[in-house]
Amino acid sequence: MSRAVFVDASAWIAITNRRDDYHFVAQELYRELLAEKTPLFTTTWVAYEALSLIKSRMGYKKTLELWEVLNNQRLVKLVRVSRIMEEAGLKIFFDYQDKTWGVVDCISIATMRLLNCRRAFAFDEHFREAGRQSGLEILP
Repeated sequence: MSRAVFVDASAWIAITNRRDDYHFVAQELYRELLAEKTPLFTTTWVAYEALSLIKSRMGYKKTLELWEVLNNQRLVKLVRVSRIMEEAGLKIFFDYQDKTWGVVDCISIATMRLLNCRRAFAFDEHFREAGRQSGLEILP
């Protein structure tokens, strides 16, 4: 999965929400990754986080549209979080006592490690910091 890109909730939100500060940058990168046929993946937990925020900010219709994208296997692979991923993510979460990284971000980083993915598409500062500290390339 070395060519693959993990897509964080912050990227899904920016892609979906025209009012998001990063919308145009996110749309451009998303289109570029799709055009290059870059394998994209995300976890179920990230999907649920993005869906929850989109529903509260934009309503049901946009939430359903995003859910359809997340379930389109030609566009993105939706990875179900396993117990191993969860435990590895919780280890990161508790090991970094001085950080305010969220559990979902830590599980995302652990999942990337376990799947040998080195690149992530994210705007969230906590995720970006955790990713850089883990030696990942953060796009854009």
